[in-house]
Amino acid sequence: MKDIGKVSRREFIATTAAVGACMCGLNGCNILLPQTGDALQIHSSAYEISESNKKVEIIIDTGKAPDLMNVGSAVKIIDSRINDRIIIANTGESDFTALSLSCTHNGAEVEYKHDRKIFKCVSYNRAEFSLDGRSIDSMNLKTLKTYPIRRQNEKLIIFFEV
Repeated sequence: MKDIGKVSRREFIATTAAVGACMCGLNGCNILLPQTGDALQIHSSAYEISESNKKVEIIIDTGKAPDLMNVGSAVKIIDSRINDRIIIANTGESDFTALSLSCTHNGAEVEYKHDRKIFKCVSYNRAEFSLDGRSIDSMNLKTLKTYPIRRQNEKLIIFFEV
């Protein structure tokens, strides 16, 4: 009879592999991997949404979103009133980029990496996108949707078309 307290290396590896395969099978490995990035979600009181003539504007009050004003920072907006989740990155002294927060591979969030000036998916594939949303690695993924953004005094205005 086998001693219950002792497990061989072979049994340990086989059991660990089986458990890992089972967990991946449950949710396409997403159960083990992060799906959200490190960008802070700004509170809805920091922006307003204006709609007219099939156009939507998100107007961010930069005084109410101070994290966004630091070069290299990024924030996200997830709001049911708009048809996409977006990430806004401060890429330079007065340069901002706004694009879809969802990776075109599996919908996991992308993060802004200021040291390389790229957006990187947080999931296992770690897809990378340029500031204009194009895939910059060999995965040939669809381009992230980009949104025009401009600064007007103490406001950032992001433009959507419905």
